[in-house]
Amino acid sequence: MKSVVKSIRFPKTILEDIHPIMEKNNLNFTEFVIEAIKTYIRVLNYTDGIKKSFGAWENGAHPELKKGVNSYIRNMRKSRNI
Repeated sequence: MKSVVKSIRFPKTILEDIHPIMEKNNLNFTEFVIEAIKTYIRVLNYTDGIKKSFGAWENGAHPELKKGVNSYIRNMRKSRNI
């Protein structure tokens, strides 16, 4: 992967907070920042997916759950002798 050098200013308190984490996980500063950004991107993508999928569930498409999930699971377990 091609890399690019960027200059970022960090508050001293953040650097003090991450130093023990970097030592504990045997990471250098660059590795730590890259992993943190990857994690943040995953969270943003997940959150975006949740927002976009809101309203996708339609009760009419799942009549078996009309009496509630607990009732549905109870009936499934009874029918399977679980």
